Parts: sequence; structure tokens; C-alpha cells
Amino acid sequence: MIKVHDKQWFIDRIGKRIYREKNICNCQVCTTVHKEGLIITDEQHANYLYDCQELDLIYYENTNRKIR
Repeated sequence: MIKVHDKQWFIDRIGKRIYREKNICNCQVCTTVHKEGLIITDEQHANYLYDCQELDLIYYENTNRKIR
């Protein structure tokens, strides 16, 4: 899996809301983050989300725009 965003993309969004692209998982966490988003709390959280791209968890900035 190629990482869609570089680490700086996540760091630049600390304190901002991002959304997870819909994926095959329908668990409560994935569904909530897809619909309501999450706020990146700090640099450690940003690094974690950057690494999550390897699990095919892709993030974007708003609910109207999909990355792929």
C-alpha cells in the first residue's frame, strides 16, 4: 500500500478534524470516523494516523471529497 499523505500532512492538521474514507470494515469506530471525523490531538496522534495508511485506512479533510 502506498501512503496517500506524507507525515507532514497529518502534522499540519493537528487540532483539525479529518475523516476516514469508507472501507470494508463496518465497526462502530470506522463508521463514526467516516461520518463524524476525528480531531488530530498532537504529533504522536498524527504519526499514528500516518502509519494507519498501511492498513488501508485513508483520511481526507472533508466529507465531500474522496482521495481515491
